[in-house]
Amino acid sequence: MQIPSHSQKRPILVTGFEPFDGMDSNHSWDVARAIAKEMGNNEVMCKLLPVDEEGSKIASRAIELGECSGVLHFGIAMERKRICIEIEAKNKYDIGRIDNSGRILNMEKIVDGAPEKITTTLSRHVIDECIEDSEDIVLSSECGGYICNETYFRSLNSVLESNIHADNRPLPVLFIHLPPIRLLSLDRQIEAVSGIAEAISAPPVMLVVGALLRDSAGRILSCRRPPEDQWSGWWEFPGGKVSKEENLLEAVSREVTEELGIHITPGQEVARELYRYEDRTVDLRIIDCGVVNPNSITLIEHDE
Repeated sequence: MQIPSHSQKRPILVTGFEPFDGMDSNHSWDVARAIAKEMGNNEVMCKLLPVDEEGSKIASRAIELGECSGVLHFGIAMERKRICIEIEAKNKYDIGRIDNSGRILNMEKIVDGAPEKITTTLSRHVIDECIEDSEDIVLSSECGGYICNETYFRSLNSVLESNIHADNRPLPVLFIHLPPIRLLSLDRQIEAVSGIAEAISAPPVMLVVGALLRDSAGRILSCRRPPEDQWSGWWEFPGGKVSKEENLLEAVSREVTEELGIHITPGQEVARELYRYEDRTVDLRIIDCGVVNPNSITLIEHDE
């Protein structure tokens, strides 16, 4: 099943939970509402989930009915110190816990016949790009055994069973656990997760620079990725992603210094290429960075 894209695109579903275990409030709902307000009603539908079995099924039903093009769940974990991106959900309960409806979790499996665990359908590459510059976010593989994990598992299982796609990628579903506000302010939590919400709404466009460097004979420098790299053996221009606070020239100067250990004076943009992948689009800008002495180069991130 393919969810319509572009002008017919469905909004993403962003959820938070009601209070539980005697709490007066649950700021996962505050974060969810803030994201919805920031992105607008056309991009986001926001729902408060009850902490019970019925609440755990609301998102999975929306997925199966084709009502949304992605799902971002928020929950709180009072023992966590940082925002946790949950990379998987497990098909099991913490036996003996009681939800807000009085249901005692005494079953072994959330969904009979389903896998033991399911990994998030949001691309890991996109997740890594979204969080690499954040000190407030970490990856986690422990979503717990309460309603957070149950909700996450049901949502992921619906995508898996129905083979639902949106924007030509598996419909993205992600769960984020939030720490107490006393450890990380509400505004800071909202700011930290907003980019992830945007990546779920649409495959991100990543602006990347590449340095065109030549030696005195006019030969163009190309560098090879090392064996431990995901793209091991590939040849490329030195360069990388442009951060939000940089322009193209600042970014290419920084990347060349970080990768080759030299300082350059970048010139003009000489080429542009768009590479469209399933989970993202790379907007590559090639910058003429002049002539360098090959003997001055120290390979830091490449092996040749």
